[in-house]
Amino acid sequence: SFPFVKLIIFNMPEQNLVINIIPFEAPVIEKTFAFTLEKKEGFKPISKWECLYAYKNLFEESDQDKQIQHLYTDFSENAEGAESIEVNLTKSIKFAKHYYAWLIYNHFKAIADITDANFIRDVELWFAAPDLDTELYKAYKTFTIKVQVAVNTDIPEMIISYDGISSVHNQSVLEMNVPTNKYTWVVYKNSLYHYENKPEEAEYNLDKVFPVLNNELKYIFNIPVKTSNPGINKYKTYKSELDNFITTYIKVDTFRAVIPVNGYDYLKVDKIKIKNTTPGSNLLQFGQKKTDISPYNGLIASKHGPYANSPHTHVTMFVICHESHKDKANTLFKYFRDGYKNFPKLNVLLNKPISISKDNITFKNIDNPLPEIKEALSIKELDSNVQYIAIYLSPVSKQEIDPVKHRFYYQIKEVLLKYEITSQVIDVTKIDKPDINLSLVNIGIAILAKLNGVPWRLHRVLREELVIGVGAFKPANSTCRYVGSAFCFSNNGQFKGFECYAQNDLQKLAASISKAIVGYRKQHTEISRLIIHFYKAMSKREFEVIANELKEMELDIPVIIVTINKTESKDLVIFDLNCPDLIPVSGTFIKTGFNQYLLCNNTRYEASLPKPSEGYPFPIKLKISSSHPQLLDNPELVKELIDQVYQFSRMYWKSVRQQNLPVTIKYPEMAAEIFPHFDKPHLEEFGKNNLWFL
Repeated sequence: SFPFVKLIIFNMPEQNLVINIIPFEAPVIEKTFAFTLEKKEGFKPISKWECLYAYKNLFEESDQDKQIQHLYTDFSENAEGAESIEVNLTKSIKFAKHYYAWLIYNHFKAIADITDANFIRDVELWFAAPDLDTELYKAYKTFTIKVQVAVNTDIPEMIISYDGISSVHNQSVLEMNVPTNKYTWVVYKNSLYHYENKPEEAEYNLDKVFPVLNNELKYIFNIPVKTSNPGINKYKTYKSELDNFITTYIKVDTFRAVIPVNGYDYLKVDKIKIKNTTPGSNLLQFGQKKTDISPYNGLIASKHGPYANSPHTHVTMFVICHESHKDKANTLFKYFRDGYKNFPKLNVLLNKPISISKDNITFKNIDNPLPEIKEALSIKELDSNVQYIAIYLSPVSKQEIDPVKHRFYYQIKEVLLKYEITSQVIDVTKIDKPDINLSLVNIGIAILAKLNGVPWRLHRVLREELVIGVGAFKPANSTCRYVGSAFCFSNNGQFKGFECYAQNDLQKLAASISKAIVGYRKQHTEISRLIIHFYKAMSKREFEVIANELKEMELDIPVIIVTINKTESKDLVIFDLNCPDLIPVSGTFIKTGFNQYLLCNNTRYEASLPKPSEGYPFPIKLKISSSHPQLLDNPELVKELIDQVYQFSRMYWKSVRQQNLPVTIKYPEMAAEIFPHFDKPHLEEFGKNNLWFL
C-alpha cells in the first residue's frame, strides 16, 4: 500500500509473452548405461547424487562407499570394466538431464564448427561467421542449449540462447608472444577447453591450440572492444538469430529423431503466471514533494529540483588539469556558471551556491601526474568549514588500453579522499563536443550526490528495515575478487555508507553488516528485518558467518537474501509478441523455478515504447531465500521484495538514464572496481560515507 496521490493508470497493453524454452518429449523412459568408479577415456564424471539409483545398485552401504563422490559413464550400454545398470529416466531426473545433453552434444558434434568439450554443464555450439572474420581472427556465432526437466512444464525442456559473437585468433598459442596467464579459453580440434584444463594430447600439439579472444587479449592486440549500444534493439537481434538457429537445426527431422520436439515451439507464458510490480513503484520524489517517473523530467525539465539539497553550508570547486588544458577548464566552468542548452546553471541544478576557486592545480607530466598533484595538495590551504570538490580533467579516456595510465586515475581519487575531498572526473576530450550538455546533466547529478545531496528518492512508505547490497568486481591479473560492502540503504533508497574488502574476508563482511545494523539502530530503535541483495548465490558458509554475527548481537530478525545476477540475463529472455519491439512491459515478472524469477526492468511503461536512447535491457534474474523460509510462502511479501529490486534500480545517481540493475548491486561493483588500485588496504573514513566513485 503506497500513498500515491497523483497516480494515473493508463491502459495496460495485453501481452503475449513467450520465453526461449522449447519443451520436448522424453526420447526413452528406461535405458541401460555403463558405470564405473574410475575415470576412463571418454567417460564423464557425474555426482553420485545425480545418479543415486546406479550408485545404490553398484555398492553396498559401507564407510568406504560414502567417500565416493562421483561415478563415470560414457552413456553406452556396455563398456569393458564397467557395470551395466538400467535407469528409469523419469525418476532419475538429474541423470536424465545429462543424458539428454549428451544426445544433443553428439548430434551437433559433426554439425557445429566448435563445441564445448564439457557437455555435462551445457551444450555450447559455435558456427563460423566468415563475413565477420578479420586478418587476425575468425568469428563465430555462439549458442547454448541447457537441458532442464519439468521446471516450467511437466516434461523435459531446452533453454536455447544466443550468446553473441566470439572470436578465435588465427595464431596458435605456440606462435604468440603473450603470457599464458592471459588465456582463458582455447580451441583444439574444434573443441572448446579452459586453457588450464586442455587435454594432455593438446600439450604436444600447441601449434594447433588457438586462443579465444577475451577483452584483455583484445587490448594486447589492439582489437577494438565493442561497447554496448543502448539504441540497438537487442530483442530483435536476439530473437532473429534464435529463430534462424531453431529453423535450421532444431525443427528438422535429423534432430527430431534424437530429441522429439514435434509440435513444440517457444514456451508460451500462461496469463496466470504473468505478474507485475505494484502500480506506481517506478515513481520518484523530487523537491517540493513533486513526483515523476523520469529523473530527467523531474529534476531538469519540470524544474522540481532535488529532493534534498547538499547539507554543506560552504562548497568550493577547483580543477586539476594538465597545463595545456587550462582553456578547457575555463570552458567547463563557463558552462557551470551560465548553463549550456538544456543543462541549467550548476547552482540552479544543485539549488546551492558553489564557489569556483581560482586556486587550481595544474601538472606538467601528462604521463604521470600523480607526484605533482600530491605535492600541490600537500601545500594547498584548505578551510575545515568548507566542503571541497575537485574536477579532474583526465587526459586519459575510458578507451585507453594502458593499465598504468588508468591506475593514475584511481590513485588520484585516493589521494583526494585523504584530504576529505570528493571528486568528479571528466574526459577532457568531451568538453568541446556539441553534445556535452548531455554529459553535463549527468555530471551535475553526480556532483549533487557527492556533496551528500539527494537528487531524488523512492516514493514509498518508510519501513523499519535495512537493505544491504553486496557486489563484486574481479580486476585483471588478480586472483582475488574484491567486494564492495556493506552498501547500506534505508528502504526508500537513501545511501547510508559502505566499506570495501577482499572476497575471502568473510569476517569483515559479517562485521561490516553488524556495524551497519548498529548504526541504523541508533536512529531507528526497531528493525523488523534485514534484506541483503547479493551478487551471487550466497554459500552456506557465507550465510552462517552472517547469522552468527546477528546471533551475537542478540538480534532475532528474519534475514532475506535476494540474489541478483550482476549482468542482465542472456540465457532466459522473455519476448512480447504483441509488441513490435518485442520488449515486455516494465515491471513484468514471471517465476522460472523454485523461488527464482525473471524481472523485466526497462522504460516501456503502459502502452508506450521505450525511446532508443533509453535502451532495451534484457530481464534480470532473481533468487530469493530466507532464514525463515515460511515467509516466502507469502506471495505479497515476494512481490514486495521484487518491487524493492525494481525501485532500487531507479536510484542510480550517475545518470538520468534508467538502469536495469539496482544500486544495491551496481554501486558496490563500481567501488570494488576502483578499490584494488588504491595503495592502502582500507578506505579513508570520509570515503565510506561519500559517493566519490560515481
